[in-house]
Amino acid sequence: MSVFVHQIAIPNPYFESPSNVFVIQNPHSPTVLIDTGIGTEESLALLRAGLSACHCSVQDISVVLLTHKHIDHCGLARSIQDESGAAVYVHSDDWADVTLFEERYEHVSRLYLEAMHRWGIPHEIITQMAHFRARFAGLGRSVPTAHKLADGQTLRFGELEFRVVHTPGHTQGSACFLLGETLFTGDHLLPTYTSNVGATDVTSAGHLGKFLHSLHKILALPNVESLEIYPGHGRPWKNPRPRIEKIFQHHHERTERILTLLHDGQAHTAFEIALTLFGKMREYHVLLGAGEVYAHLEELERAGRVRQAEPHRFQIV
Repeated sequence: MSVFVHQIAIPNPYFESPSNVFVIQNPHSPTVLIDTGIGTEESLALLRAGLSACHCSVQDISVVLLTHKHIDHCGLARSIQDESGAAVYVHSDDWADVTLFEERYEHVSRLYLEAMHRWGIPHEIITQMAHFRARFAGLGRSVPTAHKLADGQTLRFGELEFRVVHTPGHTQGSACFLLGETLFTGDHLLPTYTSNVGATDVTSAGHLGKFLHSLHKILALPNVESLEIYPGHGRPWKNPRPRIEKIFQHHHERTERILTLLHDGQAHTAFEIALTLFGKMREYHVLLGAGEVYAHLEELERAGRVRQAEPHRFQIV
């Protein structure tokens, strides 16, 4: 079977690196898009240019597979669907925030406010973060007809056959798509930096444990060393095992450093620990740093190694 995968990098104004959109073409199959880029006119124009280089257009897209609910990956889904009639798919755990993006926006914003209090972020910085998050409101639209995906599900589009691999951690509904020996990983597995765990989904808890389990799930795939990885950011590479082992080591070292900081005998918030780990953080990095530290503290508390001496302040057991 001849399958052509084309990578289109879509820059956006709010995050560090362009988001990847993958166009999958086969002579006897409909055109499939994995992720869409952020919902701006500039991004849509870049997508059109990238599709033109693949000798197709937005109208030719029949299927959109979303790796997760973040706007830099699903922001253009509704625009693409309106123009092409494409069927949009997302894992059931991220489905509500895609189908009801606009309707749930204020609710999710309130959940972020609660999370920032839980992470110990000072009030004045919370106010700044609320203004920063408000910029995201117009960067996505609800996709009310999106289809729900389940772990292990097989999707067939002509000669193309995808297997859904649910990989919660970065978001609760994060999913990878396996096509032969090609694995599209979204933000679950990235080539040069570790995806954030803890700050990028406030609709559920326990993300670090889920994320590490999901990495083991990738290692358990058949012929894992032969897999070609197509990530949500950065360039593709082959054989995910060395990268996954490096990520395991990264999170182990971060856990040990957090425990070392807590050995001063004092009780600390996640934000205070993040300041020591990462230094001064700006804009969205405040959320990323504090949220990820909190995810580690959650796991340490579950393991009985730390406890909350008072609400939102942790100390060694």
